[in-house]
Order: sequence, then C-alpha cells, then structure tokens
Amino acid sequence: MNWEGFNNSIGVDLATGFVYGGNPNNCGTWMDKMGSSEQAGIKGKPATPRDGSAIEIVALCKSAVDWLSEMYRKGAYPTDRVAWKTSAGQEKVLKFDDWSKLIQQSFEPRFYVGPDDGKSEYIRRDLVNKTPIYKDTYGSFTFWADYQFRPNICIAMVVAPEMFNVKNAWSVLEVIQARLVGPLGMRTLDADDWAYDPNYDNNDQSSNPKRAHGYNYHQGPEWVWLMGYFLRAKLIFAKKQTDPHIMKNTSRYVRSVLSKHWSHMQRSDWKGLPELTNLNGAHCTGSCETQAWSMASIFEAVHCLSEMSADA
Repeated sequence: MNWEGFNNSIGVDLATGFVYGGNPNNCGTWMDKMGSSEQAGIKGKPATPRDGSAIEIVALCKSAVDWLSEMYRKGAYPTDRVAWKTSAGQEKVLKFDDWSKLIQQSFEPRFYVGPDDGKSEYIRRDLVNKTPIYKDTYGSFTFWADYQFRPNICIAMVVAPEMFNVKNAWSVLEVIQARLVGPLGMRTLDADDWAYDPNYDNNDQSSNPKRAHGYNYHQGPEWVWLMGYFLRAKLIFAKKQTDPHIMKNTSRYVRSVLSKHWSHMQRSDWKGLPELTNLNGAHCTGSCETQAWSMASIFEAVHCLSEMSADA
C-alpha cells in the first residue's frame, strides 16, 4: 500500500448517520486484497477499496447503537449518547436512539436502486446496470463502484433487517439468488461486471492486471461464509411475507442448498468447508480446505432454519 492509503478520513456523516472511511488507495473492509505484482502494474493498489460507507458496516453500526441503547435502558450501560468536541472546540452530542433513526431514514433512499421510476438525487442512472439492487457502498471516491453488485447486502440484511423495506429486500434477494449463488459459496461480484474473474490463483505470474498474484480474490470467486448470510436473509425476509407458501418454499430451498454443504463435509478429508471455491464450486488450490468462518456461518444458517421450523 502506498502512503496515501494510510492517510484516509474516517468518521460518521452526521447528515445520514453512516460510518464512512477509506480512499482508493486503501482496502478497509473484509475484501482486503492488495495488489503485489510489479509485472502487472498493480503492486500497492487495492483490488476492492470499497471506500465511502460500505453497506455491511452501516448495518453493523446500526445494530451496535441499537444494542447500546437497549443496554442503557436496562441499566447495563452508563450513557445513552456519544459526545465529542469539534475542531473549533464546540461540544456535540448524539443520542444512540437518534443515531439509529438517522441511519434508518437515510438507508433506503441512498442504497436501494429500483427500476427507473423517477429521478433521485442519490442515484446515478448512467452507472446502473442492474435493478433492483442495493448499492455495495455509498459515497465511494470511484463513484461507479457504489453500483457493483456484491453479496455484502446479505450481511446487512441479517444484522439489521429493520433497515430494509420488506418488498425491496425480497426483490433484491431474488436477484441475488439468480446472479450470485454458487453451489457452496456466493460469487463476490456479479458476472456482468467488467472486473468479474471467478477463478482465483495466487500463483498467477502473468501480466494480467485483473488476476496477477490473485488480484481477483474478491472479484468473482465464491466465498462460502457469505452463503450462510444469504440463507439467513432469505429466511428472515420470507417470514415477513404475507403469503405463507413463501416461507414453506424458502425453507425447502434452504435445505436443498445446505444439503450440498453436508455432502461436501462428508467427502472432505478435513470434514469441513473451504474458504472459497472457483467458478460453479470448482476446487480452488489457493483456498484453505477448511475454514472456521465458513463452518460457523453455515452452522448459523442451520440454526436459523431449525428455529424458524420450530416456530412454524
């Protein structure tokens, strides 16, 4: 990473409540692949900066402030607000409840991209190549990156489902299922994206700037831990639908997907699930053969299915 990558602004946008940070020279989220190939001209360049306000971090922030507010009401936390001084020395406060409401009212207008049903000051229609989606980021320096279709939406749907309009969320989940779901994992980028490259090889010594030294780590390879969040999001929002058949059909679908993970675990010498796979579940030699967060995420999906089945 170059020097500019260490000099980035991090904070909370008081107009939206969104946590923001990073810049094009820094990769500040879990999609943290930094280029290392001099031959391909990508050394020190992040493949996926995801600067601005990343959707899952916005959701995690809302979940955290809601929890802190609840702990305050229960007498388990000493304050109901954050306080700070501006650069001019002015004292400011923001209550957790107000912060949560700010995120809630700001999220759908800025992140949801539906059919072209009118003008919105928050949507660049010339950059939209698929609807309906939720943006991956909001306010990225490389503004087109906001509109890249990635599965990080699913994380946000699980940790803060109340942020989402139920109808919009369900329609986007259907697009995710059609475009991003693999046999075991989730494609980390939509196949229609110019940067999509689904086969990861960290030993690639070519001069191809899209994949040299595994630069495409988060640009299409199918990560297993994300599948757990997708399945849980499907269950959460199926339960919010008015048609009871939707929940029944979703439970069947989730079971069918999880059966592939069970079969893989039975065949695996490690009795576990890998970090990621290549295109359509193909074995990836650069992937860890069994990884804790893959296992944990799928187990959480199993638990969620079990709980919802018991409630049915």
